[in-house]
Amino acid sequence: MTNLTLLLTVVLSLMTFVLPRKHALLPYVIGACWVPADQTVMVGELNFQVLRILVVIGILRLWMKGEIVAIRWNRFDKLFLAWALVGAVIYVLQWRTMGAILFKCGQLLNSLGLYWVFRQHVRSWGDLKVACAGAAVCAIAMVPFVALEWATGANPFGALGRVTTYLREGNFRCQATFPHAIMMGLFWATLVPLFVGFSRQGYKIMFWLAVAASVFMILGCNSSTPLLTLLVIAVLLMGYRWRQYAGMGAWVFLGMVTGLHMVMKAPVWHLLSRVSMVSGSTGWHRYYLVDMAIAHFSEWMLLGTRDTAHWGHGLVDVTNQYILEGVRGGFVTLALFVALLVIGGRAFARLAVRSTDKNESYLAWSGFACLIGHCVSFLGTSYFGQIILVWYLPLAMAGFCYSKAYAKREVPVRRVIVKAPVVHSC
Repeated sequence: MTNLTLLLTVVLSLMTFVLPRKHALLPYVIGACWVPADQTVMVGELNFQVLRILVVIGILRLWMKGEIVAIRWNRFDKLFLAWALVGAVIYVLQWRTMGAILFKCGQLLNSLGLYWVFRQHVRSWGDLKVACAGAAVCAIAMVPFVALEWATGANPFGALGRVTTYLREGNFRCQATFPHAIMMGLFWATLVPLFVGFSRQGYKIMFWLAVAASVFMILGCNSSTPLLTLLVIAVLLMGYRWRQYAGMGAWVFLGMVTGLHMVMKAPVWHLLSRVSMVSGSTGWHRYYLVDMAIAHFSEWMLLGTRDTAHWGHGLVDVTNQYILEGVRGGFVTLALFVALLVIGGRAFARLAVRSTDKNESYLAWSGFACLIGHCVSFLGTSYFGQIILVWYLPLAMAGFCYSKAYAKREVPVRRVIVKAPVVHSC
């Protein structure tokens, strides 16, 4: 870890501990935006990135300050826990090494730690607004650095860690502090719906400037997956007025995909090879990966598999989150992962339809667009680095929205007064 990054980590850790609870998520946002993912502190064989350090500090803060609240675990929370634990157990059974145990312990600290800290702090839409406002400020502040990187090909964040800028087809692929250009593009693309959602509740100019800044950085990463994700998110946000038909739309989409698969000469996932929104896109690799994963289903269905290099040329790089879930945790983990996305999406959509508060309804729909954006991006990449922050935050939002969307409405009980009959004695 560089001296500058170490200083920034210390400052963020202090902020995590001393800031008021309402602002406690800001250090996580700042750390994800400004600290490269390769910066770590080694404690023996244990590897602590900045976000992982902040998780530990956040847990200590909640415990020492007595801020822990009892959360009634709903169906979504339990499903998230099952997905994380089952995936970890199956991975360890596949490898049966101490290295596998340490790796999964670190992954569980990321997933369960971030989710639990976020669930503890996300108690209202106001808590989320503060976190998104911090992300908006970071987006605006990062634009000059990305512009410089786009113009010169020199990454200005080299002093903070090992970051670089790659050249493809004569175009620079900006990545700022992120480990890959796609990760930078998706980080800001999946935050766009939250910026738009909170723009209705104050700081309108700031949030829309953040949207413009995000679009600029998505263009600067020169990657198809973030652009496609942003396009899908934009369509969903414009479809808010028809939100009551979200369930029907999902079934229609599934029917269309099934119909295309039946009438196309190639399998329907061959459409991934046609995705090319920038020059030099590798859509064919995405299609080939899916095709070979299906062909080798019996190999990974039970306990996953240790290696995918023999599937085909270049397939050691699993650039599909769905397939990565199966490769690391077998079909059961993949099924739990898909179920998590479905239940979370239904929770957002249900609250968007049923809430009588227009602001809450639109925020829930923005969360729905954010989650669907992640679902689309998973077809073209697997997550690593700081982007896990904007993955676990909407999951914590989904748990929050599930409790609100499926809360039992109390029906007022009418008090019935029965008058005793009057008995007249003779």
